[in-house]
Amino acid sequence: MGQSTTQLTFPFFSHAKLTAAFDGGAITSDGGLPLVREFDDRIGLSERLSELIYDPRDVRFVRHDQLLLIRQRLYQIIAGYEDANDAARLRHDLVFKAIVGRNPEDNDLGSQPTFSRLENRVDRSTVEALNDELVDTFIRTRAEPLSEITLDIDPSEARTYGQQELAFFNGHYDSYMYFPQFVCDAKSRFLLAAVLRPGKVPAHAGAVHLLLRIVQRLRAAWPSIRIYVRADANFAEPHLLNWLEEEGVGYTIGMGGNKALESLAAPFVQEVEARFAAAGEPQRSFSSIRYQTQKTWPRPRRVIVKVEVTKLGTNVRFVIASRAGSNRALYEWYTERGGTIEDAIEQLKNGYEGDRMSCHRFEANAFRLLLHTAAYNLMLLFRERIAIPELANADIQTIRIKLIKVGARVERTLRRIWIHLSSSWPFASLIRRAFERVLPQPSD
Repeated sequence: MGQSTTQLTFPFFSHAKLTAAFDGGAITSDGGLPLVREFDDRIGLSERLSELIYDPRDVRFVRHDQLLLIRQRLYQIIAGYEDANDAARLRHDLVFKAIVGRNPEDNDLGSQPTFSRLENRVDRSTVEALNDELVDTFIRTRAEPLSEITLDIDPSEARTYGQQELAFFNGHYDSYMYFPQFVCDAKSRFLLAAVLRPGKVPAHAGAVHLLLRIVQRLRAAWPSIRIYVRADANFAEPHLLNWLEEEGVGYTIGMGGNKALESLAAPFVQEVEARFAAAGEPQRSFSSIRYQTQKTWPRPRRVIVKVEVTKLGTNVRFVIASRAGSNRALYEWYTERGGTIEDAIEQLKNGYEGDRMSCHRFEANAFRLLLHTAAYNLMLLFRERIAIPELANADIQTIRIKLIKVGARVERTLRRIWIHLSSSWPFASLIRRAFERVLPQPSD
């Protein structure tokens, strides 16, 4: 390959000289981001997040307004630049400048040290207020009042690799980690909570306090709403079960087997096994029993029993249920949680790097988790708003490829900032349709 200081010439192309040069002007790879900023403005997410964070800086010496920093960090995450270190090269990008409100000739954007200072001034009360804002954003963006909602709750591993506060070794996961707790709306997969916790706590730790805050806000907005909770067997804990019943919250929660349960279920298990022996084909049946622990349950509860018998053996599962319905319908409704909360967490971790907890302070990492969660929610709402069938179930990587990662040249004229999008972009029609949905009326 021939190369000079200004040109890169590629000999493989035989028809003419194929030469590249760094003279294209101000080029960005994220020409679709203004769509996100416009939508963010319409729901006010960045502004509300910024309002909840105390800013003690003397305005006389502030170069980067706090709202600008929140927007810059949020949009970086959405565009796939998940680490604060990415700001070092993005702070000069003219599209990023434009979407946070700066002209091309203005000062460059915030740097990594600036973001570190922002993260480290967040305290515990601010973290709680930001979690409440997740619920408030959900309520504010519903087109109609909800009559019913299902809350799925689940923890997840967030590995740590340094000297982070409250990061501990967890034998179950065989790693040093945090153990964040998540709650999502089962229908939309909107994350209503993302609470960072120390690395070695029980899976259900803090669940009552967390659900209480969510339930109170939902009922304040929609007093007649019916609320249901789904969780795996790690949450079959007496205090949580009692609280759910006292609050009138329906639930289906997995439960591990024990000798008493297995004894009560034995006749049903034997019946299904006999059907398998007679038919020679796999059998799957559902029943329920009334069960009460000797010391920790104040009353008997309905426990659904699922029995599946195949040539590989007998599989028995138990689910505690307070919600009315047939045994099969309730069990299958319970198992749907694997496709909601687990999918939401996977999207957050893999699409938004939501488990990147590299700050030293615990509260700084909790704030970082919430920023990544806010980015996830913002794009979920954005996908709802544009309502493009081809993107109805698209993950963030697909949305980035089709709507955000479009090459563009930025040009400053006397009266405008032009973003010249690639004229050969194969998804140009999707961008136009998304623009029309975000901005229903033509705008100059």
